[in-house]
Amino acid sequence: SGKGSQHPFGAMNLPQTPTVAQIGISVELLESLAQQTPVASAAVSSVDSFTEFTQKMLDNFYNFASSFAVTQAQMTPNPSEAFIPANVVLKWYENFQRRLTQNPLFWKT
Repeated sequence: SGKGSQHPFGAMNLPQTPTVAQIGISVELLESLAQQTPVASAAVSSVDSFTEFTQKMLDNFYNFASSFAVTQAQMTPNPSEAFIPANVVLKWYENFQRRLTQNPLFWKT
């Protein structure tokens, strides 16, 4: 929902109860789709494919890393594992996004 944060994934609040989601899929004939009018607000992306890929990759990494988040109460000591605070990953993500926006080829230098 993005509560309390400008980040696309919202605040890092872990849900206290399971959340249920339902997805619907509609299978249509191509002929009926061709007769429909496109959404007025739909627009072709002006972002190049590399930038789009990079943004999707960042989103995927952040979602993956966040899926392992636990509260401090849920943590069990394990000397063989390293702990990386979620806010560090979020800060890296935001910095990378900012740098990508400023210069999509910054990583080549």
